[in-house]
Order: sequence, then structure tokens, then C-alpha cells
Amino acid sequence: MINNETTFYLGYVEQAIGGGKDPLSPSISISKNGSLAKWRGKLDFLNLRVNDPGLKNYKQEFVNILKKTSELGIEVVITLPEYVPMHFEMAPELPPKVPLKPAAETDAPPKKNLYKRPDKLVHFKNCYLALPGILSGNKSYKLLTPEDCFPIIEMAGEYGVKHIIVPVGEPGMFIDPQAEIVFKKSFKTIHESARLLGIKTHIRNGGISSGVFKKLHREFDCGLAYDVGVGQLECDDVLDIYTQYKDQISILFVQQALQGFDKYTGRKDAMESALKDYITAQKDYKAALEENDNEYAEKVLKRYNFALKDYEEASLNKFFNLGLFQNGDLNLVPLLKEVRKDIEAGDLKYVLIEAVPNTRNNDFVLKNVLPGTFTGTF
Repeated sequence: MINNETTFYLGYVEQAIGGGKDPLSPSISISKNGSLAKWRGKLDFLNLRVNDPGLKNYKQEFVNILKKTSELGIEVVITLPEYVPMHFEMAPELPPKVPLKPAAETDAPPKKNLYKRPDKLVHFKNCYLALPGILSGNKSYKLLTPEDCFPIIEMAGEYGVKHIIVPVGEPGMFIDPQAEIVFKKSFKTIHESARLLGIKTHIRNGGISSGVFKKLHREFDCGLAYDVGVGQLECDDVLDIYTQYKDQISILFVQQALQGFDKYTGRKDAMESALKDYITAQKDYKAALEENDNEYAEKVLKRYNFALKDYEEASLNKFFNLGLFQNGDLNLVPLLKEVRKDIEAGDLKYVLIEAVPNTRNNDFVLKNVLPGTFTGTF
């Protein structure tokens, strides 16, 4: 569906190059749901989220995707880092249970476990260009600098990228006046670096008020990359926001989400708590091994694995980044019909499906945005 006839472009996400794991579970990254070649013809652009500040660890993976998308004729829209991957040793697996009785010759052979435990537990720490005072000193966050972004912008320019998205913060965690000053100073430097390479910057909603965005837009003529899921978490009227800022919104993220940013913070808090328990169990297990206390090590190993399971369950994303046809609080049809009117008027619109890649998501968008090209049933 490489698009040469309209000003509408449909895209998906890739955010698993940092640490080899998607910050979301289930993963919304193309690489975790088939190859780029598999999705060729079903998407026009890829939102490449570069969770590697300074390209210190995954530069080659970043370059490989830029090369591959270029070969496939897929445009790339880059999002600057929002996460820093942190790696922890994986808990050793528990020994297999000893059967209560010997297996009879007539017993069915045991089923093979196809699950392969990863080498590392990867946890993602949030990073932003400014942090509100309430997060000052919070070790769960890292301050991103313009210097962390320059290598990404330079590489983007080298491969002809035309749009870069700049995250501001988490849903509901709005930057305060002091953080606004810090953000503006950093954004000004990033914006100028991108502008010199012919790249347009777009500020993503989440943690930024409409008043702050208006001031930044007036000064820098930046766009608004509007995520309806984040808007839903922040209790926006997403149709009203889109209508009000449609001239600034050329990049639109669509997903299903449940309202209230407490759902976002609840998941984050549960992951932080589970990770803390995991690290404690890890230390206790290593101490038991060093003391050659096999009995205690066996007990702690169970706790170590239970902590891993708790972390995996806490990381499950149940309230946002849901498929467009799944249960959620958003009625996306009026919004997509408004997008359709703007496309028919000749406006440029990149619509990004921010959910697990699924052809039904494509169908849902096409049915409402380009009904003349949609030939399937939904």
C-alpha cells in the first residue's frame, strides 16, 4: 500500500532495537510480529523509536533498519529516546519436577516447552528532556540531553528522514514552569539541529499542556504529534483537540485505551515494585551460593523465579495500546472521518497504528479514512 496518490500514509511502530525487547508487553514492534518484508505493502511508513541515547549501544541496529526501510521503499519517522534499557541477570530456571511415579510405557510423552527464556531481564527507565519537580531525584527517570539526541538526528539526516518526534513526558505528569524552561532550552537546540538537515520536529502530547505547546509552536513552528491513547489517559476530548489543532497535527497515533492516567501509573508502579523484589531475590540467591548453603539457595531460587513471574505479569499492558477493534473507551470513527475530510482537502496526514500489528487494524483505518480503496469486510 505504498502511497503515491493521496496525502494519507499508514504506519506502524518499531521500538525494540534498544535491548532487543519492546518496552510494551505484548509488543507493538514490527520486528516482534513478523519481518518488515512481510508487512511491505501494508504500511507506508515506520515510526522508529530510538531508545538508545547517544547511539552508544545499538547504533548498528539503528542503521540496519534505516537501510532496510530504504530498500523496501518505506518512509521512516523517528522518535527521540524515551527509554533507557537496563539489563539484569536472568533467574536460573527451576529444576524439573521429579515425577511421583515412573512413567509407564503407555504414557504419552511429555509435551515440549517451546518457550525459550531470554538471556537477560530488560527493564526500561524513562528519560525525558525535562522532569517536573515532583520527579526530582527519582531514580526511575533519567534526564535526556540534546547531546544524547545529536547522533540520532545526524544519522536521520544522512538517510533522508523528514520528520522527528520529540516526547515531553508521561501521561498526566505535566511539566511545571521550571521544567518548561529546561525543556524549551533543550528543544530549541534539537529543533535547530534538525532544521539544518531539513527535518521537521513534532512535539508529542503527554505531559504538556495546550498552553505550553502553543508557545513552542509560535516560536519554532513545530508540529504536534497527537497520540489519541495518551489523550484518553489524560481525559482529553480527542476529537475536539484534533479539530482545534488539525493544522499542526500531521502525525496522528491511533490506539484503543481506557480513560485515566492512573492505569498507566498503576502498571509502572507495579513493575517498579516487582523489579525491586527481583533484585532482592537475586542478591539473596547469590549470597546463598557463595555460602554453599544449598538448602537456602533452593528456597531462594523459587522466590527468584516467582519474582520474575510477578515482573512479567506486572508488565502486561492491559489498558492502552489495544487493537482498534478491541474493547476500549474511544470511539475512533468520528475522528477518522474528520481525518478523511482533511485528506480530501489535500492535507498531509501520517496515521500511526500504535498497537500490535494486525491486518484488522489496517482494515479499520482504511474503511473510515479511504473507503474507496477498502475492498474487504469488517
